[in-house]
Amino acid sequence: MDILDIKKIVKDLPEEEVKLYLQFILFKIGLLEDKENSLVEFTNDLKEIYNQILNPKDKYQNTFDKGNYQKVHIQFGYPYLRQTLKELNILDEEFIIAFHENFSIAPINSLDTEKGQTDRFDWLKNNLSNEYEVEFYKESLPKVISQVLSIPDDLPIYIWVSDNANEQTALLFTLYLLQERKNNICIIDTAALYRKLFEKKAKKYVSYFSGEIPLKELQTIYKYSQDENQILSHKERKHYEKKWLHLSTNPGTLRIWENEEIKVVPEDYFDDFIIEKAKKLIGKKKGFIMSARLIGEVYGHILQYIGDSFLEYRVRKLIEKGIFEYEGSLEAMRYYGIKFK
Repeated sequence: MDILDIKKIVKDLPEEEVKLYLQFILFKIGLLEDKENSLVEFTNDLKEIYNQILNPKDKYQNTFDKGNYQKVHIQFGYPYLRQTLKELNILDEEFIIAFHENFSIAPINSLDTEKGQTDRFDWLKNNLSNEYEVEFYKESLPKVISQVLSIPDDLPIYIWVSDNANEQTALLFTLYLLQERKNNICIIDTAALYRKLFEKKAKKYVSYFSGEIPLKELQTIYKYSQDENQILSHKERKHYEKKWLHLSTNPGTLRIWENEEIKVVPEDYFDDFIIEKAKKLIGKKKGFIMSARLIGEVYGHILQYIGDSFLEYRVRKLIEKGIFEYEGSLEAMRYYGIKFK
């Protein structure tokens, strides 16, 4: 594979996935420097990432008939569970299905149908500037849904979630897809288990995204969840299915996690906070600041997993409203600066 092929593949990767790959690499470099990992282990980890990115031939392919799988894990976001299962030497026994969608934004009505998916992707295409990310979502969602629907009836299913609207909304959608299935289903609440298993650390911070939990701690959560799993009852499954039907009929396009519930809020919900952060960053200089810097500052303080693409969309809306003016190209957040008019 030459550099042009690599460049095209990397260019088409969703921005959130690239960040999570980078986060994982930096984490592994830290382990190498602390001498917790050997150079050989580090090299093998990089090869694993290389293969995931450049040779994704079976990334969405249903391979239940090609392996002797004992369990299925469904997770949301970058497939962080791969490394966890790999280090526990069970990756070949437990199948992972990963939704790459950001379920905290965009319409979700009738998402199991072609029309619902089209409506969702039309909204994403019309409002998010990252066209490659949108195209990736458009291609991947039907394939991942197909994987979920093809899970053999005799395999137990473990769904991983944390304290954010993306994973919680995706949980409801997944259970709705599985409504006719007879599989035993367990929910692994990573935030709740982190608080229980790492009580001292949890007093300082609990990640609101499952993929941000350090590898060793994620392994501990995995082991505990397999010993203490509680299978959802028929009544509980119906309750989740009804919650999905109620939530998905709401035409709102922004969802947050608040008081242990998914809450639909107006699209401009974070606008005042964006303006407040912009005032602090610009200060008395009155000059332009890079949009990416502002979005990073906002994203780091809202404690919601909604994605920086949505925040950049709101910055462009504030430009349209005349609150900000800009210099540069609105093609992407790193190409333009903003200041107050």
